Formats: sequence, structure tokens, C-alpha cells
Amino acid sequence: MAAENVKSFFIAIDPERHRDQLIFPRQFTARYPDLLGSCVILRDLGGRLWHIEVIRSEDRIILTTGWSDFFSHHSLTFGYMVIFEYRGASTFLTSILDHSACEIQMGDPGGSSSTSQPLPSFQITMSAPRFCHRCIFVPGTFASTNLPRFVNVVQIHDAAGRVWQIGVDSRANGVVRRFARGWAEFYTTKNIRPGDTCVFSLINGDVPAFNVFKVAVGGGEQTML
Repeated sequence: MAAENVKSFFIAIDPERHRDQLIFPRQFTARYPDLLGSCVILRDLGGRLWHIEVIRSEDRIILTTGWSDFFSHHSLTFGYMVIFEYRGASTFLTSILDHSACEIQMGDPGGSSSTSQPLPSFQITMSAPRFCHRCIFVPGTFASTNLPRFVNVVQIHDAAGRVWQIGVDSRANGVVRRFARGWAEFYTTKNIRPGDTCVFSLINGDVPAFNVFKVAVGGGEQTML
């Protein structure tokens, strides 16, 4: 699938709001108002297909009948994140991150077991002049192992549901060298400062997309930006 055709977003789960229905982000709905019909199909990583009824209310798209079954089957709880990647024909590939930002994979199509596998990630402590507001250098081992070569853009999916397009500079062999164009705006908007440590977790490898977490002083707790 070409990068320009991929439409994705994620939602941080709050059971009180999301147990019985789920509202797609307004940014997604506004950008693709005619994308979906009266039903969507969610495909989980176990290969199971979930048929979910869609209703429309003003400018909102709401998943209703069938969503609560998906919610219960995957044991969604507060702070989990569900990532939706549109694959055409009203179908979304879904993946779920738990509290440690690890991806939960269902053991089989019936969901009899699940395991958490760490997502590929790298960590950077921002320090002038090399790591500053203008760009960050991606560790070569991470880039060569986890990112496609000669890619021009990666995405950052933030905690508010916004998708940031970040331009990439690569080495002669196509391995990503640094995140550049667009990074300055993200850095400033998210109030990142020299000395801050950030973790970049890869949530999608085909069209590279990241969540970025700021590590609390002293280590341990991470806050998604």
C-alpha cells in the first residue's frame, strides 16, 4: 500500500466512554467524510474479522453494534491504545498497546491466549548542539533493522490523535540518518527541552509511524507526548 493511501489513527481507551461505542476522531472524519459505509470490519492481529455497525451523527462516525464484543474479547482497559489502520473496503487493521507500550497479540483467531511483545524503540536524551530543536539522529542499528530504506517521511502519532509528518534524511545506502523537516514544530509544540529523554516506539513499520514518550526525571514513568 502506498504511503499516501494509508489512513491511520489511534485511540487511548477509557472504559467509561468506550465500552459500548467508539467515536472516530473528528480529524479523521473531516478528512475522509465519505470513506465508510454503514458497517466497518476490524481485523485483529489474530486474524479474526469483526463486523461493526456504523451510525453517523452530524460530523461524527460512531461504532456501535459489535464494538462491545470487540472491546470485551480483547480485554481493553483504561490506558490501552487501539491503533486503526485503514486497508480499504471499510476494513481496518487493528493493533493494541498495553500500559507498557507493548503490542498485544491474540494467540489464535479465537483469542484463547495473548502475549505482549516489546515494540521496536530507541531512546534519545536531547542535548545541544547535536540533538536540538532542528533534528534528531536515529541510531544506525535501529534504522537499518526496523525502517525501510530510502523512506522520505515518517509519522508521529501524538496523544491528542494528531499525526505529524516528519521529513527524513538518509545515508547514501538509504538507511535513515535523522528526522529533520517537521521535527522543530513537534519539539516546540510538545515543550521538549535540552536534557529531556524521549523514547520513540515504532507502531507501524510499513509506513513508519511512532509514538513518542517523555521519560520522567530519574527514569521509570513515561508520558506520551
